[in-house]
Amino acid sequence: MHDLNLTAKELHEQEEQRLMLQQVNNADAHSTVSTTGSRSSGSSSSSASSDSSVEEAETAVVEMLLETYFMHVDNTYNKLQTLHEYIGDTEDLVNIKLDQHRNQLITIDLILTACTTVLAMMTVVGAWFGMNLDSGLQEAPGVFTDVALYSSVIGVALLLLFVFWLWRAKLIIY
Repeated sequence: MHDLNLTAKELHEQEEQRLMLQQVNNADAHSTVSTTGSRSSGSSSSSASSDSSVEEAETAVVEMLLETYFMHVDNTYNKLQTLHEYIGDTEDLVNIKLDQHRNQLITIDLILTACTTVLAMMTVVGAWFGMNLDSGLQEAPGVFTDVALYSSVIGVALLLLFVFWLWRAKLIIY
């Protein structure tokens, strides 16, 4: 932790260089070795106690900085997690809407197929009358009109019954 505080580390190095310069200057000023030895041992013990308190203070500063960065990273992570959940919810909503439209298209296709079937039934009746068969009905007045009308009414009724059944089975939601 102490080594992470680069500014304090640089200041310590400058202070150590200044202290060494002072010690060298003091050693040159005093010619006796014994006074220099006693003076350096006294200054090193006070320097060690002050260094440990300075290291603790610097460690506390680094811990506070790291705690602040951790809080920023944690906040950013929480925001990203919330955004990820929001994106997932949006994807689910879009898929639900697409499924709903797909179901509506299938329903419309089913109704159009039923209409085609009814038209095919009416076409079959017309085709029977259009054949060159001798049944005697072709000479009776109004028979073709009656058969075409009844087959059309029956076909439309079947179509309406089919649509009603789809609505009753809740396959059509309108």
